[in-house]
Amino acid sequence: MILVMGATGNIGSKITTHLLAHGQKVRCVARHFPNKEAFRGAELLQGDANNVGFLTDAMRGCSVAFTMIPSNVKAAEMRFYQNKFGEVTAEAIEESGIKKIVNLSSVGADLEGGTGPILGLHDQEERLNDISGLDIMHLRPTYFMENLLAGIPTIISMSRYFGTIPGDLEMPMIATRDIAARAAFLLMNPTFKGHNVEHLLGERNICHDEVIRVLGDAINWPNLEYVEVPPAEMKNYFVGAGLSEDWANGYNELSDAFTNGSMKASFQRDKTNTTATSIEEFARTTFQDAYSKALVGANKSRPQPEGEARI
Repeated sequence: MILVMGATGNIGSKITTHLLAHGQKVRCVARHFPNKEAFRGAELLQGDANNVGFLTDAMRGCSVAFTMIPSNVKAAEMRFYQNKFGEVTAEAIEESGIKKIVNLSSVGADLEGGTGPILGLHDQEERLNDISGLDIMHLRPTYFMENLLAGIPTIISMSRYFGTIPGDLEMPMIATRDIAARAAFLLMNPTFKGHNVEHLLGERNICHDEVIRVLGDAINWPNLEYVEVPPAEMKNYFVGAGLSEDWANGYNELSDAFTNGSMKASFQRDKTNTTATSIEEFARTTFQDAYSKALVGANKSRPQPEGEARI
């Protein structure tokens, strides 16, 4: 039996689909399963993974598990929330006796500061590595292409995509489908021993100026622009969108880590960590679909703005 935490999320749901397609016995953990038909064939455990008793029971009888710390962008204290969740996960692993773990971490998890929400994943890697007799694979993917979906509302309302990373700075981006594919393979083939790290860096490095051009082409918006804004303005946007101030500051710090080069210095691209999905494929599938649904939901036609858009 394979356990998948966060089974309804971007990565966990795709892992589950892979595993079921390969005839694996899968136990899924999530707070809610709004579409149970999508998990037909899996054992569904609905509950709070931040409860050690619930998670311990879920892990019992499983040979390997996919673990993660889900984001809670409304939490007042980002790192406190992450460490509380991480401590529960580690305790459940020890109590259940499970010996094989594929853990979702991130590029930059080896760094000890200046990485915003990645610092909590650094803590979790160290915490899990302290568990005696545990064989673990830490997956360190780069910036998710799915993060680009958060810019759809301002594309619709302001005809712009805003960010704090310089538009001409090349950086790696990865589709969550590629993370899920690698995680599923490791869960089905848990031959790793001891403590291990794998970086997953997407199809190529690309700058935001090119990314937004590609997204614009996919939604028939050839003049769509990327606009760099100061961190203070981006923080106001994040908070207005429902993030706590601590998470908003954390995301700005993470952007700065990519900008100042500290994040890039933590990994090296090679053939083994380069994955398949290009930004062009992501744009014409995942992004185009999300944009079309958002446009219908907003009940708007594409705007024709005048003057300078601000966030």
